[in-house]
Amino acid sequence: MRVPLHLLWLFPLVAAVIWFATLLTLLIRWLVRGMPKYPDQSNPLVAFISDIAAFEMKPVFLVGGSITAVAFVGTVCSVHYARYHHSMYGIYDVRWKLWLSILSVIAGIVASSGLVLLGIMDTFRHHEEHNILLKICFGGLSVCAICTSIVYWDQTKKPSPFRRLRLYCIASTAVVALEVCLAIPFMFFMYTGWYRFAGVLEWVICFTGVFYILAFVGFVAVPKEALFEQERQQLLQEDSRESLDA
Repeated sequence: MRVPLHLLWLFPLVAAVIWFATLLTLLIRWLVRGMPKYPDQSNPLVAFISDIAAFEMKPVFLVGGSITAVAFVGTVCSVHYARYHHSMYGIYDVRWKLWLSILSVIAGIVASSGLVLLGIMDTFRHHEEHNILLKICFGGLSVCAICTSIVYWDQTKKPSPFRRLRLYCIASTAVVALEVCLAIPFMFFMYTGWYRFAGVLEWVICFTGVFYILAFVGFVAVPKEALFEQERQQLLQEDSRESLDA
């Protein structure tokens, strides 16, 4: 099924809204229940998302994660398709960026598949498999984010003819940098026993991801510059036909 170009922005919007709603539902449920401790909870002080999703909220996480995963795949494909399609940005440059785009799409599919499987193979019933899938999911997301940032970096370091695109590229790159800055202390706190800080940081990292996805709405919104170019080409074609008829 071919999605019209002017509707591509729905992919990142749906992914961001559903992921935010899923996280918020899990967090509110945990807080309302008095922050309970679950069996074999990974973090003894602050429940991780996987811990909450392994019990009464598993259907919410499974459905929300699955919708987010499908929409995220559509988002990544749309973002890289928009860069090269002549009706969007039509940016044709060095070949290695095209290969990076392909790698980013593959990594996005891997990450999304991992997210769906995380909901199925929860941390309580499939602890080891869940940890492996978690690494695969975050690894895929990292590769996807880094590759996408590199591919679109040229639109941030110099004035771009697509003004809105430059703004969203800068915002996206800033969120990626922020996520890296948060991930480093998270790993440190987690493996040194500072569980309270680690638990809070995990939630912050996941909620920050919502803004990363939202930035892609600007990436795949049909640029006004492209619309003007289409109108100009149409007028030139009409003038050409009139000249031939005359």
